[in-house]
Amino acid sequence: MSWLMPHHIALCVPAYQEQLVGFAAAIAALSPPPGALLAVDDGSQDGTCDRLRAAGFEVIVLEQNQGLGSARNRLWKWAQELGFAAVCYLDADVQPPADYVQRVCQLLEPGFAGVGGRNLDEQPLSRADQWRARFWSQQLGETPLKAAPMLVGACASYRIKALDAVDGFDPRHRSHGEDVDLGRRLCAQGRRLRYEPALRVRHLRHDSQLELLKGCYLHCREGMRATLRTPGLAPGPGSLVGGMARKSLRAPLAALFRRADLGEAILGSAACGAGMLGYAVGLIRPQKTPKEVDR
Repeated sequence: MSWLMPHHIALCVPAYQEQLVGFAAAIAALSPPPGALLAVDDGSQDGTCDRLRAAGFEVIVLEQNQGLGSARNRLWKWAQELGFAAVCYLDADVQPPADYVQRVCQLLEPGFAGVGGRNLDEQPLSRADQWRARFWSQQLGETPLKAAPMLVGACASYRIKALDAVDGFDPRHRSHGEDVDLGRRLCAQGRRLRYEPALRVRHLRHDSQLELLKGCYLHCREGMRATLRTPGLAPGPGSLVGGMARKSLRAPLAALFRRADLGEAILGSAACGAGMLGYAVGLIRPQKTPKEVDR
């Protein structure tokens, strides 16, 4: 049984150049609502802050982009100053169900540092979105876990005391990997993360094929770096590379033999290749270099 109530939770959104299509209406429909709506506009300069305020958020506006890890830190520390017990992070390109906050309260029982679920592409339109939905979805599988290795950042909630105990997110992760890094450091301290696949949000993102390839590369590069900083925890580097190798075979074959789609097979090979390159760069250069592109 959880002792958390919706008014104990601050719903927090790190945002960078977001349109909030579908998101604002979903936030307005939350019942019960959270105790506060907090957002960081991370140097967007395109009206994102105005759209967030119109959706009911209090907004910290940063003049220059500081990255996702830093924005998440600003949010939980702000919530801590306001006296909240937990933060419920949502990305600005998701659509939560109306009872989302209530379900987070029920799942974040004593003994858990955080709880999270799945961010699923339910109606992908483009070939890139369809491929991401099939082979790169943001989830940890169909089975509930009471000792998850990490939580998907787009829909993860944490107790603020747990975040404070590990100094929050690593600001070196400017666009990807901050969720992996945090989860592994929490687990290294013996703290438990709960994964509930029935806790779902709808992913509203639409990518071009080039954006998909870039995202696969950054996801794997930063995930590998986070993994190397916490040796001895599962999954290790070998498991990550092995999983990508299997996907690089499975995805193109499924495109060719199940859907007879040569274009999807080529895209799948390229996406997995980008991911494998990201792992290689993360292994060779475990620390970020000044010239690296983050978004």
